[in-house]
Amino acid sequence: MEATLNARSSLSPRRATLLVLVLASLACAPVSWLMDGLTPSFVVYPLVLIVGLWLYRRGRGTLFFGIAATIFLLVHLPFAWAAITDSGKSPANASSPYNPREWLVTLFAIPLITAIAGFLAWREPRREPRDA
Repeated sequence: MEATLNARSSLSPRRATLLVLVLASLACAPVSWLMDGLTPSFVVYPLVLIVGLWLYRRGRGTLFFGIAATIFLLVHLPFAWAAITDSGKSPANASSPYNPREWLVTLFAIPLITAIAGFLAWREPRREPRDA
């Protein structure tokens, strides 16, 4: 019990922020499913994040989250650009749903912040749990 408390108290603010952002990214998937329908990227990305959570639980995973969020962001840059410029149509298919506010949040803002937080947490030196 004491070791668990020490391990939790050694969680840095950057790692805690990263964890919150990953959970927010996971919450974006159902939002996207409801608004845009089932898309391959919001099936694969949550699975990748779940693998990352497994790594994170073992004391790794911060770099994994940074890379995964960066790849997700790069793949969806055309959609983010369409939302920023308010072009009125989806880059993938002109007849598919177009939700600029949702796209800015789920495809651009949260992955960008998650990537930054992942790389910052990875660069942070690891803290060893204190012995009481």
